[in-house]
Amino acid sequence: MKKGFVILIGLLLSISALAQDRYSSGGHSSKPKSSSGGFDPQRLVMGGGFGLGFGSGSFNASISPLVGYKLTNNLMAGVSIGYQYFRESNYTTFYNTTTSRYENYPRRYSMFSPGAWVRYNLFSQFFVQAHFEYHISDVKWTEAATLGGGSGKESVKANYSIPTLLVGAGYRLPVSERISLYLGLYYDVLQKSTLQTVTSSNGRQGQVGSPYYGALQPVIGFGIGF
Repeated sequence: MKKGFVILIGLLLSISALAQDRYSSGGHSSKPKSSSGGFDPQRLVMGGGFGLGFGSGSFNASISPLVGYKLTNNLMAGVSIGYQYFRESNYTTFYNTTTSRYENYPRRYSMFSPGAWVRYNLFSQFFVQAHFEYHISDVKWTEAATLGGGSGKESVKANYSIPTLLVGAGYRLPVSERISLYLGLYYDVLQKSTLQTVTSSNGRQGQVGSPYYGALQPVIGFGIGF
C-alpha cells in the first residue's frame, strides 16, 4: 500500500470527477489571489461526476462529488464521496413451487465509496493524480432454497469492503473562466492484493475484488473553480 502512495504522482483515474483550476477566457489558468494568511476561500476547488446506464435487463447509476483545496498553485488535495447502484433484472431463473412456474429474479448491488485525492499540475494542461477510496458494498439476490418446503426460493445477501488506490495522469480542457473538462487514464495499484473470499448469508463463498479490477480506467470529468 505504501508503494502505491509513492506512485501517487504517477498514473491514476477515478470514476469520480476532479476539481479544476480557475481559467481565464484565453484558456490559461488564473492564479487565485493570495490572502494575508490562513484559509483562503478562493483556493477551494470542487467537481463531480455522475453516470447513468441502461442495458438489456440492467440499470446502472452513479454519482461522485468531491471538494478540495489548492495548497500551492500546482498542488491540490481533498476528499470525495461516491455512490453506485446496479440492478440486473434476470440474474437467476428457477421454479417457484408456490406459483408453479419458472420465474426470473434480480440482483441489486450498491456501493458507498468515501475517499481522498491529491493532484499535481505538471506543465501546460497536464496533471497527475492519486485517489484512495474505501468501497463498502452490499449485494442482494435470490436463489433456489437449500432446504425443502416454502416457495423454493430464498433471499441472499453479501457485504464486503475493499480499498483501492487509483493512480494516473490526465489532460484538462478549459471551457470557460470557471469550468473545465478533463480526460484521464488510471490504474488501481492495489487490485491484486485486495482480492478476497466472501461468504454470503446462505453460506456460499465467492471471490470479490476491486471495482476497477483488470483494466485501465478511462475517465471524462468536469470541475469548477472559485
